[in-house]
Amino acid sequence: MSKMNKLGPFFKRHFIITVLLMIYAGVNLFFLYTHPGSIYNSPGTFGEEISTYGSRDAALYSKMAWQLIDDGIYGYEYSPNAAGKPNAYVTYGQPFYLAAIFKTAEVLNTNHLMLYRLANMFLNLGIVILVYAISWRLFRNRWISNIASILYMTHIAPLHYFRAALTEIPSIFLLLLSIYVFIIAIRKKDVKWHIAFGIIASLMLMFRATPAPMLLFAWLLVMIRYGWKDGIKTGFIWCIGPLLVMGPWAVRNYIQFGEMYLFSSHAGGPLLGGANPFYRIPPEDLVHEAVAKGYNQEQYAKILIPQGFKEDFPLWFTWFTMGKTMWLFVDNNLTPDGLGPYSQYIPGFLRRFFKYQNIFLASVGLLSAFLCRRHRPVMYLSVLVLIYIIASNMFLALPRYGLLIMPLLAIIGAYGMVQAVGFIVGKWRAFRMKESLQ
Repeated sequence: MSKMNKLGPFFKRHFIITVLLMIYAGVNLFFLYTHPGSIYNSPGTFGEEISTYGSRDAALYSKMAWQLIDDGIYGYEYSPNAAGKPNAYVTYGQPFYLAAIFKTAEVLNTNHLMLYRLANMFLNLGIVILVYAISWRLFRNRWISNIASILYMTHIAPLHYFRAALTEIPSIFLLLLSIYVFIIAIRKKDVKWHIAFGIIASLMLMFRATPAPMLLFAWLLVMIRYGWKDGIKTGFIWCIGPLLVMGPWAVRNYIQFGEMYLFSSHAGGPLLGGANPFYRIPPEDLVHEAVAKGYNQEQYAKILIPQGFKEDFPLWFTWFTMGKTMWLFVDNNLTPDGLGPYSQYIPGFLRRFFKYQNIFLASVGLLSAFLCRRHRPVMYLSVLVLIYIIASNMFLALPRYGLLIMPLLAIIGAYGMVQAVGFIVGKWRAFRMKESLQ
């Protein structure tokens, strides 16, 4: 009875997000069971494997998971020559996540597709809860928390990606969970929370390695708050996570390949993909060009980038700054990632809504990051966004990769919106008061 008495005030305080979460769960269930989208329903156009799992990469991740279960071989089939052979082409987070779900489906004698989509759906709902919880922890303002949650829930991409066997939803969930646990850990100065942060952050990096530089900024905040002695001690506590989570992966790679790959062995492909200003050259032509000149992809990228900056600095500087940053959020038609497959399934006004919602979310988030940078929590989140953008801009930039920081931009943007409304209301009241005194 006492627990019920506690739940009543909790739901009363968080009534709006509870209702919003129920509505969003209903939308997720609609997408789960009706399964709209041209990719999922056009195997004749996209191929059976892509239509089953959501994309070429998703199909390869799934094939890798089945290979792990059936043959005990860890290898991503990025080319025909790699089929059935072990490699370290991708980190183990997504393949092991899928393998665990697929094996559970076998044990339960249920559909593995529905089970991983259901698991991703719960993670997607968890992302909403974490967006709300992080906003609340940082600002103690329910308007900010609710608006941030709405900005995430009205984005089309999560509704597409929770049904694809890709890293997006698990990566976003683990990034936000890392941030939430870090906020608690740094405030409580509790060893167990710092250990938990190290483990969760390491798991996140095994799904997506690009956020790794964010950890350096987190450690800087610890040093500033705790002092250098306790900061170094905390850094060693965090190392428990990488030793437990990433250590076995690095040891396996050293034993198998003679190199201790901390993340993966294929940085050359994304690096070369990003050495192509505004995609003026078809990507496959660039790869063939590298092969024809006797270079692997990484070597050729390291030749092209300095050469490009030397020969046409304005073009290459624009590409590595504004160009790639824009490509993290929209394609060349200003369309958000994930919207394309639904063009024939949703009415025109909804297509326009999702298109402009994405532009609004990215724009208001980035603008608020600049205008509200003096507020410490906003500045800290903004630095995380900036670090991710810089790290991403070193490689191939795609709207799909920008999804990872959309929840952070939603939080920052919600803060900016509430501050803007507060400023306008304050000015209006001052104006009315001045008028009444005249």
